[in-house]
Amino acid sequence: MYAELKTWQPGLAALLGFTGLIVAALWNFSLNRRRDAALRREEANSVAAALYGEMVLLRARAAQVGRSVAKVHVRAGTGRTIIGFDKHFVEAHKLPEPALYKALASKFGLLPSHLVVSITAFYENIQMIGFWLAQLPKQDDRPYSYSPLYVLRPARDAVHNVVPALSEIEAMIGVAKQHTHLDISDVENVIAFEEEGWSREE
Repeated sequence: MYAELKTWQPGLAALLGFTGLIVAALWNFSLNRRRDAALRREEANSVAAALYGEMVLLRARAAQVGRSVAKVHVRAGTGRTIIGFDKHFVEAHKLPEPALYKALASKFGLLPSHLVVSITAFYENIQMIGFWLAQLPKQDDRPYSYSPLYVLRPARDAVHNVVPALSEIEAMIGVAKQHTHLDISDVENVIAFEEEGWSREE
């Protein structure tokens, strides 16, 4: 029996050694996956934090632009203002360039898909505000003018619709609430009034 076991000894040693290598490889693979996942989370949080800071600033600016457009529109309707939608108004209310959104676009795959959708929708609203703001001044070669709704609707949506995404990012990066409630009731009132007027004309 002892002699037979001696003949098996090299095979058993090889088997144990191979098993040990497999276990070590699997353990190393598991550690690497955990490390990679942690690195991805850290990078995703960094991307989210950078976008968060830019979105908070742009959201406040969108609210300001919306309030200014609503105020000028109301005062122009009552004949109580000399300020109108001209090139000076557009220059004074230009939105900052969303530099971080463009710079970090290639990293969006690190973020949850629903968060990417919300972030993209927010920046689309910001882009629409800037585009339509430039169309508000009357032009000699254009026989028609644009309604302030083209600016006010994306301004309202940029302020309100992004709030859940901002709250989620705050939870992701572990910061206290930084975004504040922005009162754009004047914007919403003008939107409601103009939409009601359009519905009466249809």
